[in-house]
Amino acid sequence: MLKLFTIFLIVHLIISYSAYCETPEEKLLLADSLFAQKKYTQSFELYDDLQQVHKKASAAMLLKMAFIKEGLGDFTNALYYLNLYYLKTYNKRALKKMENLAEKNKLSGYNYDDAEFFLNLYHQYQLQIDLIIIALTIFLFSLLLYRRREKKRLSLLPQILFISFLALIFILNNFGRERSKAIVTNPEVHMMKGPSPGADIVDVVSMGHRVDILGKHDVWIKILWNDKEGYVKAFNLKPVEL
Repeated sequence: MLKLFTIFLIVHLIISYSAYCETPEEKLLLADSLFAQKKYTQSFELYDDLQQVHKKASAAMLLKMAFIKEGLGDFTNALYYLNLYYLKTYNKRALKKMENLAEKNKLSGYNYDDAEFFLNLYHQYQLQIDLIIIALTIFLFSLLLYRRREKKRLSLLPQILFISFLALIFILNNFGRERSKAIVTNPEVHMMKGPSPGADIVDVVSMGHRVDILGKHDVWIKILWNDKEGYVKAFNLKPVEL
């Protein structure tokens, strides 16, 4: 009788759980509730399902996933979710957290130079910056055209500014894209000179390092790591992309 009651209770709980988590919104509510109760493993499973299956991931959710993985000592995935959180928010504190976590675990690829900082800043306010640059370019073009039609002397400054803005538009459109990055998820990954298992080994990359993606060749990904270019199998990488 006790066994029958236990089976009935388990089945009832499973049905109730499934019914409650019918929509992504309900799953998120349950996951947040479990997280608040410090049931981190259960909450992470729901968060992961929301991200992988439903393709839904808020900034707050990604930050919680990073917190859970760091608490479990999985620094590779903690850094992965912090990267995704940063892509959502461009929060400077996330950069500092990643740098500290990477330094603590002797991982490379997480330092940001000035060029990358300004590139990230541009992407954070891309629409506003593009509109301002285009508006100023149109204004300067109209001014120069008006002076030419009125046969007035064209001053040098507007011409220089107009050419500069045109050059800036060209640079941002052709070179202003964010670098694609990925995190190495397997230990002792061989970086090959070419997209072939028979190619020479350039280096061996450990788990947790972040690399730049330069291109793709079939199942091989061309990467840049420690100023070296090489190829690794795609299953060894976790691309940092939303």
